[in-house]
Amino acid sequence: MKSSANETLTNGLVTIRRILVAVDLSEHSEATASYAAAIAKSFGARLTIVHVYEPVLLCEYASETTYTVLEKEREDLQDLLDRLTEKIQTTGVTCGSAFLIGAPAEQISTLAHDIDADLIVTASHHPTFLGRVFKLDKATLILHQAPCPVLICHDVSRPGECRKDRSLGSIRGIPAISSQSNCPW
Repeated sequence: MKSSANETLTNGLVTIRRILVAVDLSEHSEATASYAAAIAKSFGARLTIVHVYEPVLLCEYASETTYTVLEKEREDLQDLLDRLTEKIQTTGVTCGSAFLIGAPAEQISTLAHDIDADLIVTASHHPTFLGRVFKLDKATLILHQAPCPVLICHDVSRPGECRKDRSLGSIRGIPAISSQSNCPW
């Protein structure tokens, strides 16, 4: 975490100058980036949208076709990131992008440190039990490695509909409260 001396305080409030948005380029990525853009606009902050391509481990017997397919996939993801960045730029927010290769949580925390990010925004897709066991949801890993606060946007199953079992969180051993009615967000 950043030390108190490095935080910019204005009238007792923390100023956010740089926001890093980590996206997986799924259908929820646009909503996550738009939410981060709204925060950036509120604070007059710069936004960096990042996608980390996690290469597939291949055996030494992989064919040239395999490499061609993987390179095409990487190019397609880069194109999606560029289009998402352009779309967010139309909102008036100063926005750039970064396409990195490697382990997502490590690459995102390193980039956040390098650009001196004040906030990381990412999404969680409510993984299943097996998804948590195999660490398929990267949001928790990012949270534990990040050099700054992390805001995790939860993916809603169906757009415009709140989940009835939405957890409102827990604090140090106090059980989470669940909303049983339609929630306003």
